[in-house]
Amino acid sequence: MTTITTDLAEIGGLLTPGEDLSDLQLIADSLTALAGFEMATISVARADGHLHMAVVSGQDSARADLLGTATPIEQLEAELARADDWGIFKFVPAERLDPNADVYGWIPKMTTIDAVGAWNPLDLLVAPLRDDAGRLRGTLIVDVPTDGLRPNPEKRAVLGRHAMQAQRAILLALEREELSEQVRLAEAARDVIRRAGRELDPDEILNSLSTGLVDVLDLTDFWLHMSKPGGRGIRTKVYREDFKLPIDDLTSPFMVEYGQYLWDQRSITVQTPEGAERLPHPDPAAQQQITDWVRRYKVGSIVGVPIGSGQTWYGAMLLCRGPDKPHWSELELITAADLGRDFGRVVHNSRAYLRQKAAVDSLRELEAHKSRLIATVAHELKNPLSAFRWNIESLPYAESEEEYAEVLTALTRNRDRTEKIVADLAMLSKVSDPDHLPTTVPIQVARVLEEVYTELSAEMPPNDAHELVFEMPADDVYVTLAPGDLDRVVINLVTNAVKYSPEGGQVIVSTRTSPGWFELRVTDHGLGISPEDQDRLFTEFFRSTNPKALKQPGTGLGLTIVSRIVSRRGGLISVDSTPGVGSTFRVTLPIV
Repeated sequence: MTTITTDLAEIGGLLTPGEDLSDLQLIADSLTALAGFEMATISVARADGHLHMAVVSGQDSARADLLGTATPIEQLEAELARADDWGIFKFVPAERLDPNADVYGWIPKMTTIDAVGAWNPLDLLVAPLRDDAGRLRGTLIVDVPTDGLRPNPEKRAVLGRHAMQAQRAILLALEREELSEQVRLAEAARDVIRRAGRELDPDEILNSLSTGLVDVLDLTDFWLHMSKPGGRGIRTKVYREDFKLPIDDLTSPFMVEYGQYLWDQRSITVQTPEGAERLPHPDPAAQQQITDWVRRYKVGSIVGVPIGSGQTWYGAMLLCRGPDKPHWSELELITAADLGRDFGRVVHNSRAYLRQKAAVDSLRELEAHKSRLIATVAHELKNPLSAFRWNIESLPYAESEEEYAEVLTALTRNRDRTEKIVADLAMLSKVSDPDHLPTTVPIQVARVLEEVYTELSAEMPPNDAHELVFEMPADDVYVTLAPGDLDRVVINLVTNAVKYSPEGGQVIVSTRTSPGWFELRVTDHGLGISPEDQDRLFTEFFRSTNPKALKQPGTGLGLTIVSRIVSRRGGLISVDSTPGVGSTFRVTLPIV
């Protein structure tokens, strides 16, 4: 039978040097002294399917050869099928061994006596140690009887009594070890979650989690796939600088779906080169793809742990161990599953905090915006009102009809400016109110452009030499807007273009359609807009920093109104402009 040599320090979960190991050593030493055998060994069953040698009592050379070895459990079970039942002990005589099988364990160096019932160095006398659930937890093996004989019934009874006591002590020691490991993992997991929970930034949370998990679960690699807030895709973090494996293979859509499936099942998966040991992918082809990946890149095992809270799935952790690492114990898998749920609560709290922070920041910005708006409105109304007051106070002092007419003209001009500001404010409020969306209807673009062209042409003063050029779209182009909205957009853009164009300048309104979209362009060859002004162009009451532009009257609300109308219907507005050359405003709207 094959014996695999391993480094005892690398066997995860073995009894650590201390009280438990000392207890087992004392049991083995006592058994050799009382039962008449020179050698006794105790092995412990681990999750990797092997019996790991933990204690050797007897010959020093045997201790050096045996400690740190591991034997496949299935090979021992095959030997036990051929054994004689001696109660707690099972005896496989040398002559019954499979001549084609490897020798089990260690062969002692001893002189075989010439007598009936002599002990053969290849004889196997083993007590399988099973818990109440029937799980094999370890073995107790005795070898090299002091009298050189196979035990007779009387000696078997003595050996059985001592072995029963040893079995209870060994199982108790293993239970203490398992409990100790459970406490260690639980405390370490709590510490990982506690440190991650102190962070509020998602990236810091992930970094804190990865650092702790690599140490707690003895990982070779650790990958974390997290759904972005709002479910907008997946982002992946790989926590090893020298990681070379193509992680893209494990972030494909089917892996994302697998993570959600694991969360729905509230379970984890264990993937090895032999396939899925726990909860395979529901699609056999996808499962085979995972198995092939693990084999191709010689990964020892990967544990997939879903992350979620309540009914919400947030992502998955992929915990990797290389082929030189021990297999996962049940306690480690339970700890990993608990960490997925605990981390899900941390993510839930973090995202709730970020949502609340964003809401608070938005309210603060809204309050600041309201304050700025009130201050700006007060400032814009102050100028015409001050002019009103000055002109009214000047009326009694007019000395001629010409002076009187000049004062009235000034009063009319300031009245018109005030009415314009109030009308634009009312329009801005109307197009900005998210709680009172207007009724929309299909609007024929060509008809609106023809009406706007006729209206603007008629309103232009006789001495105005600007040229308006409207390129009409096909009659079958429709967009969905509130009645009057498209008129307002075109009028505001065209009057702006005229205002900032030189005398006799040309303003061109052109259109273009593409699948699903209509684009309106208003182009002038006027003052142009600086890059700095373009950044604030659609802000309420914004006026250009260009001194020439400031000479033109305006409220600074026209482009803001256009932007709100367009964005409310899912459209876009942009500008291309070069100072001294001109500007082109583009409005894009979905076609009905």
